Amino acid sequence: AVSAHQLRPECRTCVRSRAAMKRERGRESGAAGYPVAKEADEASARLALEQQTILRLNREGPMNPDTKAFCGCFASLDLDNSWDFAQFKQGFAIEITSMSDELVTFDMSGIDPPLANAFRRIMIAEVPTVAISQVTMYQNTSVIHDENLAHRLGLVPLKFEPDNLEWRPADSEFNESNSLRFNLHVICHQGKKSVYSRDLKWQPWSEAQALQFKDDPPIPVEPDILIAQLRSGQEIECECYCEKGVGKEHAKWSPVCTAHYRLQPLITLTKDITGDDAERLKAVCPMGVFDIEDLPKGGKKAIVANPRKCTTCRECLESFNGEEQGLVLAKHKQHFLFSVESVGQIPAPELMRKALRKFQDKCETAMRVLESRAEDEPPE
Repeated sequence: AVSAHQLRPECRTCVRSRAAMKRERGRESGAAGYPVAKEADEASARLALEQQTILRLNREGPMNPDTKAFCGCFASLDLDNSWDFAQFKQGFAIEITSMSDELVTFDMSGIDPPLANAFRRIMIAEVPTVAISQVTMYQNTSVIHDENLAHRLGLVPLKFEPDNLEWRPADSEFNESNSLRFNLHVICHQGKKSVYSRDLKWQPWSEAQALQFKDDPPIPVEPDILIAQLRSGQEIECECYCEKGVGKEHAKWSPVCTAHYRLQPLITLTKDITGDDAERLKAVCPMGVFDIEDLPKGGKKAIVANPRKCTTCRECLESFNGEEQGLVLAKHKQHFLFSVESVGQIPAPELMRKALRKFQDKCETAMRVLESRAEDEPPE
């Protein structure tokens, strides 16, 4: 099957031509059953379009989770589903619902699931940050082994702009252009003493680096991250080297706590649910999706008050038997509710911008590769 995104314009023309020829043959045939067949085809086309964008759910679970990508799969229904950039540009939208340095929630609509998931994975694995990658131990008499202590230090998030450092090649040394340096030296003289992330002290490589980052020196994101606990006479002394990296290499470089999305719930009441049934429907939903509306002439009617709170637990279908009462539970396949929580190295809004720029770079790289392959193909 050929993806509709890769389809050439002349191929889309073929799909449309086949559909037009089918319509013409139907008109010329003059068969008595043609109007009925036409109505059936139109109903099938409407159903196919709905299944492309709407995910229906029943008591057992999702009914139509897949989406057809091949442009000619609906040609027999006179339906052209080839990808169109102008239509995509008109339908695509991002709407910010809440924003702070720690958390951004937004709606992304008019986009296919693979692209939405690619954006999520870029935020997790391909936006660079700075973290401790090498530790030189001078003294460690605590109960934590050197390897475990180095691992714990690597997971301490550092607040620093990664664009201020160069990428360090695998075979090169640490220096002021590609790394930062921290010292950790804590001694417990009596009783017990806790070692926290605030005990990491930045040591500039040179006066030039000290002046460069004087106004915004690198520090741990949180000062009270517990690293180790010492007893009387125990000591930790080490030197930590930090470099730029990405989450797909190690999780310590991932800038997000969580980056996830879910599909927009679509809940429809095709019949009025009134009286005691309305009260029962409201009671069975654990998330408070439904509410009661007073009718002008007395009585009560159920309404969908908070559809975004729906987790599709399907209690409204199982405990209430909503399908027989006209309740339709579904999700929009091309409307995603994103939630992005930053660890703290990069503010969440800036993290989104960096991920979008990375996404753009990957698309441009893919276009260059496809164009170079097209140029290398021999003429027919």
